[in-house]
Amino acid sequence: MLSAQGIVFEQGSWADAVKKAKKQKKLLFLHLDKPDCGGCSEVASVAFNSPLIREKFGVNFISFRTDGTTGIGKELADKLEVECVPSSVFVDTDEYPLARFCGTTSLDRAYLEKAEEAINKNRELPMKSLVESYEKGDRSPALLRRYMDRRREMGLSTTDLLTEYVRQLPADSLRLGAVLRFVFEQGPVVGSKADSVFRSYYPRTDSLYRAVGLKKAIELNALIMNNSIKKAVKDKDSRLAYRTATWRQRTYTNDYKAGAMAYDWVMLRYYRGVQDTLRYLPMAVRYYDQHFMPAKVDSIQNLDNLENQRRMRGVMPAQTSPQRPGMGIMSFMANPNTQRYVSALNQAAWEFYEMTRDTVYLNKALQWSKRTLEYREDPSSMDTYAHILYRLGRKEEALTWQEKAVKLERERNSPLLKGLQTSLDKMQAGTL
Repeated sequence: MLSAQGIVFEQGSWADAVKKAKKQKKLLFLHLDKPDCGGCSEVASVAFNSPLIREKFGVNFISFRTDGTTGIGKELADKLEVECVPSSVFVDTDEYPLARFCGTTSLDRAYLEKAEEAINKNRELPMKSLVESYEKGDRSPALLRRYMDRRREMGLSTTDLLTEYVRQLPADSLRLGAVLRFVFEQGPVVGSKADSVFRSYYPRTDSLYRAVGLKKAIELNALIMNNSIKKAVKDKDSRLAYRTATWRQRTYTNDYKAGAMAYDWVMLRYYRGVQDTLRYLPMAVRYYDQHFMPAKVDSIQNLDNLENQRRMRGVMPAQTSPQRPGMGIMSFMANPNTQRYVSALNQAAWEFYEMTRDTVYLNKALQWSKRTLEYREDPSSMDTYAHILYRLGRKEEALTWQEKAVKLERERNSPLLKGLQTSLDKMQAGTL
């Protein structure tokens, strides 16, 4: 076995880890790394070094850590419907997910909370018994509802089950408020049989939106969109992607600009998911140039200053958010508007760096990355900027920015330091 800064990770195969968990009557903790994000692994290891985590996980889990982008790691990510890598999944010995954490964090509390969630869920009716009942032919509404609820809790798709549930119900029951609300809460795929049933009687549908409240309605619309675009990507169904984007646009009935932005975002997610770079790259240029680049840095920062003052007076709640997309570091979000612009532009710039070597697109990515540095000179943004400069052949400039990023992280004693230093070494050697 291999000790990874506190948690003891199994050195053998995943199958061996599952056997060991069954023998010791423990659950499984699966952490999926992303090799091209070295800082992500370093960040996670900080949390894994916590004495509290070592004790909790040693008693309750068999832990396994692997590359989530290839081999058994990729197989497990697909099987468990993992939406992001790096990621962590808490799994029972039948290999059903109990809890998830998307990204990485240096905060041990996040992993401890998810561990407790997994332990508590495992005490409930095991997923295996629901699967076995379903596979033996039980298609009763009660079984299907329980099965779907458990899958949704585990972050697994319920789309096919929901269609089956709706089709086997008597026609008169499809107008019952309780049934329609259950369908709504499953996030029916746009244009599916379940979606058609849910929206076929507008007065009842409208009353359900009002009944759940604005916050819940927004969450459920986001679930509908997420389920729909995931299915579109999985099936490479461009028609479903267009329908989803159109539906999403129409949810912004009183804000044309926000609706158009939502439409584009859905289509960008689809093109990115199916790796259609011919459509993704030009559309992304229009999207970020139109919606993010025109904003004046001073105006966004002034807006944050006003909101921060309101928070200090207790008028607005605090927020948390990842520090950088792909890095997954959780932090207090004192400047949400600045964070939104920096995160969006930095992520877009990095995606262009990963997706293309076309200098026209790389120069566009460089503009976006440079704008993030105008908001603030954050090491992760500097790292992105340096990588793009290097790829464009501007090695000396790239080295200057990467050295600044390394210096800042060294002063902070940051877990990101190792990954940034590795990139700097490769830049200096000309091997990046």
